[in-house]
Amino acid sequence: MIQQMKESHSLALIVAFYLSRYDLVAYDKLGYPTNTTTHKEIGKALGVKPNSVKNMRDEFDPLHNNRRVGWYQRPLRPSRAKVVESFGNLTEEEMFDVVLEILTNPSFSSSDAYAEIVQPISKQAKSKRGLVFVPRGITGRLAEEFFITNFKEKQEPVSGELRDTRELGCGFDFEIRAANQKYQVEVKGLDGESGGISFTSKEWNVAREFRDSFYVGLVRNLSTNPYIQFIQNPAKIFNATKRIYTSVQVQWNVAESTLRSI
Repeated sequence: MIQQMKESHSLALIVAFYLSRYDLVAYDKLGYPTNTTTHKEIGKALGVKPNSVKNMRDEFDPLHNNRRVGWYQRPLRPSRAKVVESFGNLTEEEMFDVVLEILTNPSFSSSDAYAEIVQPISKQAKSKRGLVFVPRGITGRLAEEFFITNFKEKQEPVSGELRDTRELGCGFDFEIRAANQKYQVEVKGLDGESGGISFTSKEWNVAREFRDSFYVGLVRNLSTNPYIQFIQNPAKIFNATKRIYTSVQVQWNVAESTLRSI
C-alpha cells in the first residue's frame, strides 16, 4: 500500500507539472468547470488529496510564465527536478497525451510505460540531495533583469550595444556589439550566496566555440542583496561534469566549489 501511494504521488507530480507549464490551456483541455474541480478529479483518479495536486503545481510554477508566483523561495526537490528533466522537452500535445494515459487508461498501471515513468521519479525522491537544482523560472528572470539594469549603469562586462537573444535559442541570453567585435553573455542566478549552476548542452557547446568572447554573468543573492560576477571563457575555466538524463537531455553542471575557486 505504501509503495502504491508513492507511485500515485509520482504520477500526480507529472500531471501537476502539466498544469503549471500549460496553465489555462491545460485546465481548459481537461474540461472541468473550475481549477478546484480539476484538482479534485485528479486527486480522485490518483488517490491523492486535491490540495496536494495544487501544492505540487505551485512548486513547478517558478519555472513557467503563468499567472502565479509559486514556491520560488526554495529549489526544486529531487523528485520534482526529475519530472522536469524527463518531461520538460515535450510539447503540449505530447504532454496532454501522457496526462490522459495517467488519468483515464485503466490498463496504464500495468504497462511498461508506467514502470519507466514512475520508477525514476520514485528513486530520485529517495536520493541524497547533493545536487542543488535551481529552477530557471523566477530566479532566472530576476537575474536577467538585474543584468540588464547593471549593464545600462556600468556597461559590464564590456561596453557596447546590448541585444536581447533570449527567445532566439542561440545558446546565450544576450549579445553585446562593440565596434567590430561581438560578445555573448549567458546569465545564471542564485537565490543565495552559494550553489552550483547548470548549462544546457547547447550553451556549453557555444561557450566552447566562442571562448574569450563568451561570458557568464552570475548573479548571487537575488532575494537579498544581489551582485553580479562575470566569468570569461567558462568552458576553459570550469571543470564541469556532464550528466545525461532519461529525456535525452544533456547538461554540464558546475559545482559550487568550482565557482568559489575562481
